[in-house]
Amino acid sequence: MARRPKKIQETRDQLVFGDITVPVRLIVERGRSNARASLTQKAFIIRIPAHVSETERTKMTRDMVKWAKDLYAKKPAAFAHYRKAELANNYTFEIRGTRYQIDVETHGLKSHRISRIADDRLEVQLNIDDARAESGEIIAKLLAKYFAGIYLPEVTRRVHELNAAHFQRPINHVKLSDTYSRWGSCSHKGNINLATRLLLAPPEVLDAVIIHELAHLVEQNHSARFWAQVERALPDYKVYDAWLKKHGKELLFIPEPLG
Repeated sequence: MARRPKKIQETRDQLVFGDITVPVRLIVERGRSNARASLTQKAFIIRIPAHVSETERTKMTRDMVKWAKDLYAKKPAAFAHYRKAELANNYTFEIRGTRYQIDVETHGLKSHRISRIADDRLEVQLNIDDARAESGEIIAKLLAKYFAGIYLPEVTRRVHELNAAHFQRPINHVKLSDTYSRWGSCSHKGNINLATRLLLAPPEVLDAVIIHELAHLVEQNHSARFWAQVERALPDYKVYDAWLKKHGKELLFIPEPLG
């Protein structure tokens, strides 16, 4: 069995993509044969083999940064989760036709809390010892988690309605996830996973992504047969795909500061 590469050095930095600042971790590993880059929830990670020369290391790093810049140019939504909310005591945020006022308080408990205190008003209680509270990172995650819980039953019903209308395949489980790497996924077991950010899109766009994932219950690849299934259920699916490519980067749980 091959040994896993071992980290022997790590350097941390930042890169700016448009108006987004992305944490960077440059990791040198013994036992690695080639360079590798990946976007995680917390950082852009570059892994470099330890045995290469300093010149080769610099070139590999430069190539990985170029890869990230090219990806940002083609798919800026992949970097959207690095955007953080501006710090404030009060925010406003709109989702599915309702605009909420969000009041922020701090407390000494270990966890963060979000609750509805009126039909159009939320209260967020932050643990001040969590660094993410000071950076503005946690607000977006709390909102995504909260609204996923609110709207999951409605989205689940819609998934079953579209499945009954077009595919009639067994569905095991429906889930909303705070992911930025893809809009949805479908497992061979019938698990449908959708990005929570789709709650911020027009309902017909959410339907288009649901149909795309349901079509995978029939065809597990992106072959011509798969696209035929999608087109049969939604003849103008390309319109919604184009909408996501253009506006997907705008679908963020980033509230607007008040005052």
